[in-house]
Amino acid sequence: MLGLRGDTLVVFVSDSHIGGDPGCDGFESPGELGALLEELAERDGPVELILAGDFFDFLQISPPRDGLDRAALTMARPEYEGLFAALEHFGSGEQKRVVYLPGNHDAEMWWNPKIQETLRERGMVDEFALSYEAHFEVGGERRVVYCEHGNQFDPANTVEDYGDPLDTPLGHHVVTDFTRRVAPFGEVSRGLDLSEIKNVYPLVEIPRWVASRYFYDAVGMVAAYLLLPLLVVYAVYRGISYLLAITGGEPVRFFQSYQELPRVHELFLDIGLFGLLTLLIFAIFFLAVRREVRHVLNAMSLKQRPRYSPAASSQEKIRSVLKEEAPPPMLSSGRPEEIDVFVSGHTHLPSLAEVEKPNGGRGVMVNSGCWLRQLQPVSPHLKGPPVFVSKFVLTHVRVYVQGSSLRVELWEHPKPAEQRLTRIERLLSLDRRPPQPPAGSKPRVRMASTL
Repeated sequence: MLGLRGDTLVVFVSDSHIGGDPGCDGFESPGELGALLEELAERDGPVELILAGDFFDFLQISPPRDGLDRAALTMARPEYEGLFAALEHFGSGEQKRVVYLPGNHDAEMWWNPKIQETLRERGMVDEFALSYEAHFEVGGERRVVYCEHGNQFDPANTVEDYGDPLDTPLGHHVVTDFTRRVAPFGEVSRGLDLSEIKNVYPLVEIPRWVASRYFYDAVGMVAAYLLLPLLVVYAVYRGISYLLAITGGEPVRFFQSYQELPRVHELFLDIGLFGLLTLLIFAIFFLAVRREVRHVLNAMSLKQRPRYSPAASSQEKIRSVLKEEAPPPMLSSGRPEEIDVFVSGHTHLPSLAEVEKPNGGRGVMVNSGCWLRQLQPVSPHLKGPPVFVSKFVLTHVRVYVQGSSLRVELWEHPKPAEQRLTRIERLLSLDRRPPQPPAGSKPRVRMASTL
């Protein structure tokens, strides 16, 4: 276990997912992450920067040619020049150290020596490790900080042997055989841009995202090509009837039925009755299907089963570690009961919570979140399909000694996200969408705990 000086700042950054084939790269904030690295480089005193997994996204990159490795290929991209220059600048500073932990998207970093050599030669990484464990002396007590990526708490992304290139969990194949192959197709139909599939959060929402895009696109087309033209034609018809009534000396009542164009009036009446009948048939069909589905769910006892949440499942497993009910998956030695702060990533959901330990003390579990734009579902008005709203989640964790206590902070970098919603989606999600921060907002502490 690494012993840290009392003036050391430990910073955890995870899940930036840098790199990818065209249409597959989901990282959009090199400027913000580069600014964080520059700030840490200029800080006085020792700083431990922990890249806590999925810093790169090697799963989204096809096998490179010309003897390059996936890290070198990514760092050569011009849009990331400033970001990696900032990481190199930080690594060259006095009392500045970078530790790189593998995640499920960059496990190749562990078994491919060429990648480690590339990062070491550029001065970007000082140490590669499966987990990070360090301690401070705080108020006469030893406070232990532990970190691993967190994918070992997720059955679909558990890696049994990081040294084995053939150890590829289910999540690996979901990315390489599905999202990486689907995303480059881009906009396959109006309203459905498959390059956005990597931003859907959580991934289990992808089927609802696809259904939502098709539904609101269909509603928009009906409104644009059927209802709106019909209303325009009807307004023109009413206007002509109004003018004929004036010129013919009839009573001027705009909303009264006129006899000047009886057949046109009957046509609109037929269309209206047919539309109402069609809506009635679909309403009866929808209610009947929903009733039968509920009966089936009740019979199978599935109705009360909670929806699976990777983030909630991960939190419960980490809570059991802090309560000394289970060991950390990646901790090969040491005493897990000493852990006071457990830092993880993987779920892309930043969080911080305190846990009561068996000895009566308190522990903190904190998720470092990610550096990505997410498409998050929002429940619309009228109980329609969810509307997926863009939101940047740019977060990191800081741990340091403050007086006679250990301070744990979850930081966020507010950044407004452009919304790519149809008019129907904007209307139905009015007052339901999360507020966007103003441009130029400064990084701030989102949550904190003191031990």
